[in-house]
Amino acid sequence: MTTLSLRDRLVREAYLTRFSWAVQDHPQDRALVRDVRREVTATAEEIGMRAAVAGLGHPRVLAEGYLAELGRRTPRWATGGVWAGLAVGALVYLGFAYALGTLDTLLDLGGGTLTRTTLGATTEYTATADVLGVETSVSWQWLVLGAGVFAVTFVLGSRAWRAWSPA
Repeated sequence: MTTLSLRDRLVREAYLTRFSWAVQDHPQDRALVRDVRREVTATAEEIGMRAAVAGLGHPRVLAEGYLAELGRRTPRWATGGVWAGLAVGALVYLGFAYALGTLDTLLDLGGGTLTRTTLGATTEYTATADVLGVETSVSWQWLVLGAGVFAVTFVLGSRAWRAWSPA
């Protein structure tokens, strides 16, 4: 067994990453990725990594072949997790953007302190020549909003209904 060069390992792992994402619907997706890694490595010893990877075809087409054997579509849990994380991250980003905009406005107006209550959480914005800060509390309403955004986005992103659909 020969040691693969860094370039060959990068080519192989890039292909396997794309294949892994495409085949995540399969219940044995990790085993399939291990099998493809073993086969492409063995083939690369004979004909080279680029030719071995090219011989497999596009990773999405290879994955669709394995998925077709199942006879039904399954949920994409990783995709749902990614979308749900992005959605909650967008909420956090919007909160930061609002806070920065409020602080900027306070500075433009000569500084001061502003207190606002939204969904049961009180937030105090302070912008003076010496102090720039935001202090807030967490309320159950914000937790419900975050959990709701996460849950809805996760269900839609993962296509969770596939777990209960026949074929």
